[in-house]
Amino acid sequence: MAYAVLSAACFGTLAILASLAYERGASPLQLLTWRFALAALLLASYMAITRPGKLLAPVADVGRYAVISLAGYGAASICFFFALTHADVAIVAIILYTYPAIVVIAERLFFGVPLTNGRAWAVGLTFAGCVFVVGPATGRVETSATGVLLAFGAAAGYALFTLVSHRWLPGRPRTTLMVYLFVFTAILCGTAAWITSTPLAAKEWDTVTWTLLGAIVLFPTFGAILLYLKALRGLGASRAAIVSTFEPVFTVALAALVLGERLAPTQILGALLILGGIVVAEKFSPEPAIV
Repeated sequence: MAYAVLSAACFGTLAILASLAYERGASPLQLLTWRFALAALLLASYMAITRPGKLLAPVADVGRYAVISLAGYGAASICFFFALTHADVAIVAIILYTYPAIVVIAERLFFGVPLTNGRAWAVGLTFAGCVFVVGPATGRVETSATGVLLAFGAAAGYALFTLVSHRWLPGRPRTTLMVYLFVFTAILCGTAAWITSTPLAAKEWDTVTWTLLGAIVLFPTFGAILLYLKALRGLGASRAAIVSTFEPVFTVALAALVLGERLAPTQILGALLILGGIVVAEKFSPEPAIV
């Protein structure tokens, strides 16, 4: 269980580190391109040493990895990083974790999976929590319609990634999946930066900004994934997924400590409802993908 908790804690630092980098002049597309390019290199090197036979994938799978990245994982990452520029960390982190409920709804609508009482409770708790989280509040957090929509876009992207990777690529090694997703997501973000004339050379970055990028690559990307894989082997998919749902708890706590964000009592209630919905959804959903 320690691996799952540590993985959740690592994932929970992502929004904080990104926000600190924004304060020093970094842009979302710069951070995303560098993050995924360096993480792909690091994870591929790790696999070349530990599991070299799993690094190469069939051509058909590579095409599927590209589609999953462009339509799901990559799109979700872009939405998440841009959401942080329009809403405070705590709000974005909480809304992101509505994705298990979105998975439940999508499975019912598109795959005919029965909406059992447990799944219905998961959806109800999650969206009731959202009403409290994004509603009027007196806490020291900022929200905007753009930030909320982008955060929900990130949740929808991760839900699509979870559904498609589970049904389209069953049994594939997770490390192989993540290497290819990182590569294609880096290409996607780099292309978006080129189209929008966002410089990737980052000549204006100082040592602190590069250190923050390094921390993003090491902790909520490379390290978090390896820890989660260890948790999967020790706990199994369901238990590891439920423990990992404490990621938004770590994010909200760090946002309060580092950024001075404070949720209002109604928003705390909403966060607790969403957390309950996550646990229920994970219990009644298919094996989740790494996000």
